[in-house]
Amino acid sequence: MKQIYIVICFLCLSLAAQTQQPVKLNVLVEELADLTPKNRIIRASKHLDTLIVVGIPLQQVSQRIDSIQKLAHRWQDGELAGYLHFYDKMKRGFLPIPNNEILTVFDSTLYHFEKKGDLRYTGVCHYFIGQHHYERQQYGEAFYHHAKAQELFNEVGIANIIDIGKYLHVMALNHYYFRDYERVIQLMRASITLPPFSDNLDIQRYNTLGMAYKQLNQLDSAAFYFKRTQEVASSWRDTTWIHLAAGNLGSVYIKQGRYGEALPFLVQDYQYNQHRDRHPVLARNAAVDIAATWQKLHQQDSVSHYLRESERLNAVVRKGELMWKQQRDEQFYISYYEVLHDHFKAQGNTTMAYRYLDSLTHLTNETNLRYNKMTARVAEDRLKIQQHLADIAVQQAEKKRISARLQLVIGIVGSLAVILALLYYLLRLRHAKDRLQAEKEKIVQQATQEKVEAQLAKATLELQEYMQRLQEKNRLVKAFQMQIDQLRTHSAQQAPQLDELTNRLAETKLLTTDDWNDFRRRFNRAFGGELDQLKMKYRDLTSAEERIYALEKMNVSTSQMAWMLGISPESVRKARYRLRKKIDPKAA
Repeated sequence: MKQIYIVICFLCLSLAAQTQQPVKLNVLVEELADLTPKNRIIRASKHLDTLIVVGIPLQQVSQRIDSIQKLAHRWQDGELAGYLHFYDKMKRGFLPIPNNEILTVFDSTLYHFEKKGDLRYTGVCHYFIGQHHYERQQYGEAFYHHAKAQELFNEVGIANIIDIGKYLHVMALNHYYFRDYERVIQLMRASITLPPFSDNLDIQRYNTLGMAYKQLNQLDSAAFYFKRTQEVASSWRDTTWIHLAAGNLGSVYIKQGRYGEALPFLVQDYQYNQHRDRHPVLARNAAVDIAATWQKLHQQDSVSHYLRESERLNAVVRKGELMWKQQRDEQFYISYYEVLHDHFKAQGNTTMAYRYLDSLTHLTNETNLRYNKMTARVAEDRLKIQQHLADIAVQQAEKKRISARLQLVIGIVGSLAVILALLYYLLRLRHAKDRLQAEKEKIVQQATQEKVEAQLAKATLELQEYMQRLQEKNRLVKAFQMQIDQLRTHSAQQAPQLDELTNRLAETKLLTTDDWNDFRRRFNRAFGGELDQLKMKYRDLTSAEERIYALEKMNVSTSQMAWMLGISPESVRKARYRLRKKIDPKAA
């Protein structure tokens, strides 16, 4: 079963965002006085974030920063003073103001710390700029700034970034959304070597590791980290995360085929959350996973029960929670349709199985299409950024060249030796510019090639999935034919109607004109426009011969080809012979 990972990510963020009312200043002072310098920064960070979240006016936030700043100077705590200076410059950007004003605040703060040579807070500025772009779905800019932030964090040493825990986790979730699970693991494995930023992030980092390993199908590692999540949650006495991790562990056991072991964990997650208004999504997901498990165990009554439960809980979810609705519901319905398809197929109800297979195929294609568009958009954004950086480098080289020319004019007034030296310098600059231009073209070409290869790989995968769906339809039609034959043996009175139905079924083409047009587009994307090139080379090639060529390229058997095209196997063999005679007379 597919885990509804976006919902889990959203849950992680929503749990982390739970905020109490800010404490009074005198209480905060007493707390800070008893802490180590590093823990003072973490406590001050949480306190200031709380002030922003609950809507304390900006002037009062500034006054609170000034009060804590005075304490930092009294304690001679330079680390805390430096953090408060950074927060004071960034605070307006955390408010609900127009996007261009937020970027102005962040950019000015970035420039300030770059000028000071402060790599730590320059990196933090890049993080916040990147996250702002990510929230606006400007993913190329977002990943560029996050990469810069990680580069600076590594240069400073991540252990020296006091609140690095929350930065690493948010960046990991961003990569998770784009299915870059190796990068998620890299970030979270770095995170677990550091002291926790908060109890919630301490639990989440192990759960996020488990989710990433699960998506990579490294199931033993996934199970280990989900168990570790339960242990950490128990140490913090967080019952919600204990049961959430149990459900995640059960989903791993499902993938391992350990259905009997999976059920208790899934039921634990389901029973804990089914009557809690805050987390109906978790109970709904657990219910559909339980239904899938009972399906594997061939207990159809239990499958029906938990499918109804998932439907009931889904109604609660649809009423109560609006954020991430599209992605969250798509993943649920993919799992839901998959279970229904298997359920009706097991009962021999091919009509309903076919209906839910169509629903599953349609929704899966829509989801993949949206994800592919988003991934392509990231690739395009990255290409634009690389081109922009290359243009800046060329401009800088041009400025140096102009400066060299001015020096040449001044040198003419001097001596011939200086003139010759400057001419030699100009020559070296020209070579440097040529090398830089060549590097720019190489970078752009490489990025373009990577984008094309990524699109080709996705198109090939889509074509393979499309062929699998066609084969599934083929099997369902054959099953329907077998049921007709069985009915014929038991009911002689209905023989004429069954004969007519059989004839209509025999005339059915699995690959209609619209299907062929869709298949042709997918084939061209996967094989670099091969059909278009073939048509240009052999202009007398018919549409039927194109179809034979494409299906043979996909290693479709003669009998399947005949069924898909609605012709006899002999006709397929004759058409194949004519095709080979056209494009390769020697082979014919």
